[in-house]
Amino acid sequence: MKVSYKVLKKYIPDIKTPQEVAQDLIMHTAEVEDIHSESDSFENIVYGVIKSVENHPDADALKLCMVDGGESDLTQIVCGGSNLAMWQAIALAKVGASVLWHGQGEPVVMKKTAIRGVDSYGMICASEEIGLKDEYPAASETEILDLSHIEAKPGTNLAEVLGKDDVILEIDNKAINHRPDLFSHIGIAREIATIAGKKLGYSMTRTDFSTLPDLGITNDIPQVVKRYMGLKVSNVQNIPSPDYVLDVIKSHDIDSKGLLVDITNYSLYLYGQPTHCFDADKLTGNIHIRYAKDGETFTALNDKQYTLTPSDIVIADEVSVLALWWIIWGKDSAVSDTTTNIIIESAWFDQAVVRQSGKRLGLRTDALNVFEKDLVVEIRDTGTSLIMQEIQKQIPNAKLEAFTDVYPEKQYAAEIEFDLEHICRLIWKDYSKDEVLDILDRLFITEKNGVLEIPLWRKDLTNIADIAEEVARIDGYDKIETTVPRINLWAISQSPLYRAKRESRNYLVSAGYFEMYTYSFLDDTLMSKALGNTNSLVPMKNALSEELTHLRGSLIPNLLKALEENKREFTNMKLFECEKVFLRENTDTVSEHYELSWVEHISWESAYYQIQTTLSDLLKKLGVLKYEFKATSTSPSYAHSTRTADIIVRGKSVGYIWEIHPKALKNFSLTGRVWFYSLNMQLLEPALYGLVKASEVSSFQANSFDINFVVDLTTAWSTIAAAIEKSDTLITSVELFDIYEDEERLPGKRSLSFKVTTQSLEKTLDDSFKNELIKTIVKNVEKKGGSLR
Repeated sequence: MKVSYKVLKKYIPDIKTPQEVAQDLIMHTAEVEDIHSESDSFENIVYGVIKSVENHPDADALKLCMVDGGESDLTQIVCGGSNLAMWQAIALAKVGASVLWHGQGEPVVMKKTAIRGVDSYGMICASEEIGLKDEYPAASETEILDLSHIEAKPGTNLAEVLGKDDVILEIDNKAINHRPDLFSHIGIAREIATIAGKKLGYSMTRTDFSTLPDLGITNDIPQVVKRYMGLKVSNVQNIPSPDYVLDVIKSHDIDSKGLLVDITNYSLYLYGQPTHCFDADKLTGNIHIRYAKDGETFTALNDKQYTLTPSDIVIADEVSVLALWWIIWGKDSAVSDTTTNIIIESAWFDQAVVRQSGKRLGLRTDALNVFEKDLVVEIRDTGTSLIMQEIQKQIPNAKLEAFTDVYPEKQYAAEIEFDLEHICRLIWKDYSKDEVLDILDRLFITEKNGVLEIPLWRKDLTNIADIAEEVARIDGYDKIETTVPRINLWAISQSPLYRAKRESRNYLVSAGYFEMYTYSFLDDTLMSKALGNTNSLVPMKNALSEELTHLRGSLIPNLLKALEENKREFTNMKLFECEKVFLRENTDTVSEHYELSWVEHISWESAYYQIQTTLSDLLKKLGVLKYEFKATSTSPSYAHSTRTADIIVRGKSVGYIWEIHPKALKNFSLTGRVWFYSLNMQLLEPALYGLVKASEVSSFQANSFDINFVVDLTTAWSTIAAAIEKSDTLITSVELFDIYEDEERLPGKRSLSFKVTTQSLEKTLDDSFKNELIKTIVKNVEKKGGSLR
């Protein structure tokens, strides 16, 4: 948001300096990002008068000029201007001034220079060399700026002579998005006056046009266009605008296009009220506010043609579209230098629908920016009133013809019960009633019978907490005494889920995995690369971009994308992420839970068993004491259908291990093999950090031995491990450490190698015990279809 200091000074004559105003706004309202001074570009450039013009002794195209630049001695300038003359008023760039050489490139600093043997102490400037090309166009490249039509004292800074002495304050939009009233000069002026301890002595213009004949406007969609008004005025002309109008619009870098256009921008930037003027003679029949027809086209002021959809709101006559919402207006109905009759329009549109249309069509205008802040319906008439006031000032013969205000549901000012004690308690500072009411009065908030009446433009104030914030803000946050809050300290009970997430991250990082933070969104393109689609995902109503259209249902697609983007820098990459995923249960319900997923790019064949070991170690770290891996017949689109396993805890599947499908690997330009795991942390939570039964520590040595069994390929290793473990109570652990498969030597079979550890609390176990135990183990395993190798 940009505001003109010159305009602010018009409404606050005793306003502080621009720097002081900026500091006040920073401390009380919003960040001021920058202060732009017009006069900075005219430093050491003054109004001068040529006293003499002589030929250069060594160059026919150059002249030797003596210029009165306000100093005791005349300034000697060598110049090649084609229109130089004695007593001509010019722009003199003195030594030290910065100018644009031929209006282009980086500024050049003026120095004393010898030109063809004659010293020159500056430059007589052309308009393009000091940024005035548009205001003072030159007839030729050699023509210098002639200021003879302006009377001024030689030596006066050119910024003062030309009125280029404004200062623009650039305010951070993000800090005032909840305050549509601050997107205007009057809104900022009110704020500055309030901070300075005063009340702005200005009220926005409001004129009653209801006695005029009906203009003829039909609103077909009052649910999204809550108000629309049109005022027809005849006998007008698109004459030049007065300076005070230009001061406002030029603060936003808007060029003047005549009064009938400028006053609509004047309403936007002075009041924060978007308005528009149609050429009434270019309209056919009545005005209609409606949804666009599918495929309907519209040529805008920017000469671009847009194809509309039934979700777009248009303003139309009986034949064609006149405007698209309040985003952009049509070229065919625009005012011109020949316009004599106009229709001034002002309206209120639903902020969400306006934003969606603007994003879909790639349009961004200042009017749209203001509408997105949700303007106040009740004061939309102020823009029309301001425009009519200016027309009557500049064109006294203008005549009011007709008026319509489609406004079925009137908006009223909010009321909040006044509670001084609650205000003081929220701020943690004692105020008297008079102190609070004085601050509120400067904010145009009045108190009657214990109730606060809120001004219409402050729609952000809805409860007593908002009032307390206003009191603290205007009084100054720095005036609130710093105190230690009174709090009760007690033991904090933390969900085991948070501990599990932290310890999972720590473990995986220590195991060589890189933690990733990917977007919570994806799109059809990414899902199709993962051999899936977005049909079952949650769509975004207002997507950030074309690549972020749906909430993720799994972390894996984005992790695969990260593998693809980093494969050149790393080999055997291991990535993980622990964040939320979102699932659509039905059209109205969305569930979410934390998921821990990791992917591993591995080249060796025995990768699965290494990955299974990593997962087992992690589950033990999380206190999950009993779990198993089972083959599964269901898998996501990006998984290899036969290389899968469910992770079973307490009889329920809490996650899975899968190998990425070769087609998905190809789509992500990956080679080798990629495995991934996913754990549903919510489902795993009941089993986290289970109670561990304390057992006596034996003082006798533990013994271990290896044993191999040949089993069918369909027999799970966990089945054999369980059979071994049940063989004797002195077996303390059974670990699988190798799997061997060879279709030639062991057709339809595989060899499983286990390490069995035994220990007694009473004695050292000898070889006879081990031999008997092996016999028992073999018998138990044979019952499961296995045989000793």
